[in-house]
Amino acid sequence: MIYGERLRQMRELHRLTQSDLAGQVVGLTQPRLSRVEKDLAVPDEELVEALAALTGVRSEFFTREPSPDLQGHSPQFRSRTRLTSTAKAAALQWARLVAEEYERLRATAARLPLRLAPQLGATPAEAAGYARCQLGFSADDPLPYLILALERAGVTVLGLPYSIDALDAFCAWRDGDPVIAILAGAPGDRLRFSVAHELGHLLLHATRTLDSAEREADLFAAELLTPLDAIGPAMPPTVTLRGLTMLKSSWGVSVKSLIRRAREVGAIDQQRSTSLYRQMSARGWNRVEPGYVPVEKPRAFRKLAELAYGPGPNVQRLAADAGWSESLALAVLDRHATADELPFEAVGRADNVVPFRPRQS
Repeated sequence: MIYGERLRQMRELHRLTQSDLAGQVVGLTQPRLSRVEKDLAVPDEELVEALAALTGVRSEFFTREPSPDLQGHSPQFRSRTRLTSTAKAAALQWARLVAEEYERLRATAARLPLRLAPQLGATPAEAAGYARCQLGFSADDPLPYLILALERAGVTVLGLPYSIDALDAFCAWRDGDPVIAILAGAPGDRLRFSVAHELGHLLLHATRTLDSAEREADLFAAELLTPLDAIGPAMPPTVTLRGLTMLKSSWGVSVKSLIRRAREVGAIDQQRSTSLYRQMSARGWNRVEPGYVPVEKPRAFRKLAELAYGPGPNVQRLAADAGWSESLALAVLDRHATADELPFEAVGRADNVVPFRPRQS
């Protein structure tokens, strides 16, 4: 027996309609696939193996009871452009897949305590100050890294081997645990802002839907990454794109974000900010900005896999236990940092930036 929900999960993960998937399997029709997904028909072993091969899992994956959906509520699903329902469903299913395996691996290790709590009723600036303190950073210095600090504070951060132009990250509370899912493909500066934005949702909004949620999360992200009291004195005497590009590498935020902050601290007026935006557009910087900001990866998933399966880790064993193909296991692992990929500033001792340890029996 297989669970039809598992088949739907993998189909949506690959952004396939029932007709799309049925068309890739000899003898399978859309009506029959629909019945299988609703647990109204039992497929034979040959069909299950064909579906597994097409979707990147092992046939036994479909026999495992599904985990609850990882729901991303509207304000916690920030997109830079209009997000289609198909793309949103795929992102949720990828997060569900990786989160399920993360939870299985985490059961073998001692959990890190959660050091962040919802700050309902706080202003974005107040919540950002609270987050900096809880993450172990000073009130006014650039954040040398963000994602690993969140993992140290007990936030589950999942790297997904999936990318779409309309979405960089999303978040949800899952059984009392804050979860941030990160898609592939975003440049380092945009990724940091997106992750900070999602943290703002987790702290300020929890499961509430507010008309002001997106604006508040943006204000939180800007204050977390570039506190007004600190970024003002850091602005160059004459604000130019060249000077802001140098500032970008220090603070890890985009030039466009720094133009906005320069206007907010009074370093430039509205006319100058408009001029700078136009200069960016003329140079093609709206698509790709100059200035280096490293792309951060979460570490915890890979660290847990290393604890369970040894250095590397052993991909064959991980894939077998997860019910995944080896290529799927490698793709997920690649979205999580090796010890060598950790930010230099984070490695003060060994490689355990996320200090999990085996659970004591």
